[in-house]
Amino acid sequence: MFNDIQNIKLQGKLYTVKELKYFCEQKINSPVVQAWEKDICLFIQDWFSASKTITVTTSGSTGAPKKIKLQKQHMIASAKATLSFFNLKKGDSAWLCLPVKYIAGKMMIVRAIVGELNLVYSEPTSIPILDKSSKVNLAAMVPNQVHELLKTQKGLIQLQKIDNLLIGGAGISDKLEKRLLNLPEILAWHSYGMTETITHIAIRSLSNISMFGNYYPLPGIKISVNNNSQLIINAPAIGVNNLITNDIAQQFDDGSFSVIGRADNVIISGGIKLHPEIIEAKIKKHISNNFFVGGIPDSVLGQKLVLFIEENENLNENSDFNYEIFYQNLSKFEKPKEIIFFKNFLKTENGKLRRKVMINSYVRLFE
Repeated sequence: MFNDIQNIKLQGKLYTVKELKYFCEQKINSPVVQAWEKDICLFIQDWFSASKTITVTTSGSTGAPKKIKLQKQHMIASAKATLSFFNLKKGDSAWLCLPVKYIAGKMMIVRAIVGELNLVYSEPTSIPILDKSSKVNLAAMVPNQVHELLKTQKGLIQLQKIDNLLIGGAGISDKLEKRLLNLPEILAWHSYGMTETITHIAIRSLSNISMFGNYYPLPGIKISVNNNSQLIINAPAIGVNNLITNDIAQQFDDGSFSVIGRADNVIISGGIKLHPEIIEAKIKKHISNNFFVGGIPDSVLGQKLVLFIEENENLNENSDFNYEIFYQNLSKFEKPKEIIFFKNFLKTENGKLRRKVMINSYVRLFE
């Protein structure tokens, strides 16, 4: 797949594959190298091993993380699609500031290798720091990293060094979307994908008002919806055939689509099917706390609609507050029957709410 004399550029320095393997071995065995950097080297070793597959771990947003095997040839095809979409050329640079134990971080390395890019990397913190003063052509971040960087002038300057900012791993708030739309100097994109599709298979612009809103599939990706409105993905080049996702979607005539919510989040209460994401969109303008709606078992309704709120000093279970203000735009069936406060919401490393885990932990308290 790759020969030992091929040049790979890492942090601006050229290595042959053989030299890179040795470099990684030294890093892995060093007592002073941090774990996140060792993870990068361990993946590079894995990538250049004789194995035709890579084992990856899913994010665990809807349950326990699981390990799956991906074909290297499919990962290469995915990398080529991204390189083509962003018109990346040999010698361009890519910034890795995500954990390499998940697919998004791994694929930044693969794109750099396949596209013969210069891979620059930094510690995957909530406020990543780009050491080099020069621009990078592509960087991938989760929404929380972008949110934190936008809080300071220094962070904004860092984001302005990126030609294409690819944001994924979790949903983006309206506030963050509007902020990015009002920063024309930052070309930002929101990705749709999952570990099983080797990161994104569709992208929507966060910088172009004419393309704002819907996801557009990458070349070679075919999408459709079934009778339950679940999104179906066909992408033979990356080994995805008739993948029925858990996402409820709407498809449009121009080939784009929007995601309404998750099929596994749907609540059936008193025979009425309720989509939490739709209800949350109606509530969010009235509440500044983190929150979500979910269903818990109920002897009469089957499932009872509940509003879960992450408490703070301004709003908690002891607050004297008129909660009806939250429900102004809700129909009779969309109004939560109960409000439950959590001290801290559980999230995955990339910022996704662990809804099912929190709901189940609450339900178990009363079993």
